Parts: sequence; structure tokens; C-alpha cells
Amino acid sequence: MNEFRKLRIQPDKTFKCDGCGSTFDRKEFVFVDGKEVWTVDAEGAIGCVVDPAVSLTEMTEACEKYLAAEGMYAQLSALEDHRTALMAFLEAKRVGIDPPPTYTLDQVHDAVNEGADIVNDSLGLGEPETDAINLAVNGALACLEKPGITFEEMVDRNYGEDTVEDIRSWWGWGK
Repeated sequence: MNEFRKLRIQPDKTFKCDGCGSTFDRKEFVFVDGKEVWTVDAEGAIGCVVDPAVSLTEMTEACEKYLAAEGMYAQLSALEDHRTALMAFLEAKRVGIDPPPTYTLDQVHDAVNEGADIVNDSLGLGEPETDAINLAVNGALACLEKPGITFEEMVDRNYGEDTVEDIRSWWGWGK
């Protein structure tokens, strides 16, 4: 669904679609499938557009499809998919729906580490708890960079000379 649909409330408490003329009772007014979001325009008309996050995902998939395409027709199909998703994205922006914020890996690292510092500093935790929080932070960031990473790989990546056995022995963990 790539066009903006406007629904106006009628005197009989139903909603009428400006585009197709169909009417909906408020009880059957549930056709948003998780790919769409509600909006209300300046005139008070309720509308529905493709969620910008869905459009961004579809544009990314279309780019990947284009790069993997073999032949001109496959490339044209990917370009058409991208154009369709872009038009849906622009329509959502036109009616005031913004895409979700995106963050760089560095921003996520900084925020997660700052969050750990806030907890550690505010609660006056001991060294074992602080070490456990830092292990969780390093584990989460490692999973972000490499989904499915093992604890052993995370330790190797973040703790240099220390082994899994060393870390388990720090505070009697793993016994």
C-alpha cells in the first residue's frame, strides 16, 4: 500500500475513504497490518501510510537485490522496488511521519558505556558488580557488531590476554 488513504468521519459514525468511497464501521476500522501507520491531516482526516521504517528496509532490500541481480530485467525490477519504497517513504514524510532515528555504531558504544557508568557511579557498586556490568556491555556491543558471537570470542576480542577461565575466576564466577 503506497498511497495515502484518507478516511473522513460521517454523520452516522462510520468512516468513508476519500479514494474508493468505501465506508467502515469503527469496529472494522483495523486494517493497519504493522507496515502502516496512522496519521491525521490538518483538516482532521484520518489517514494511513507505509511506516517509513518499512520503506527504508524495503529500499535497502531493493539495493541488495540490484547488486545481486543478473541481467537487465532483474536490475530493472530492483529499481522499481526501490522507487516504490522511496515514493512510500516520501509520502509518509509529506504527511509528517518521520522515520525512526538511526545511530552509528560509535554512538551506540558511547551511549551503552555511558549508561553503565551512570549505574556504576550512582549505585556505588563493588568491583564484582562493576566487572559484571562491563562484561554485559562488552557482550552486547560484540553481539551488535557480530550477531551470534560466542562468549569466548567476545572475551578474546575485548580482554586481550585474559581467557574465559581467567574471567570466570575473577570473583568465583562459573563455579
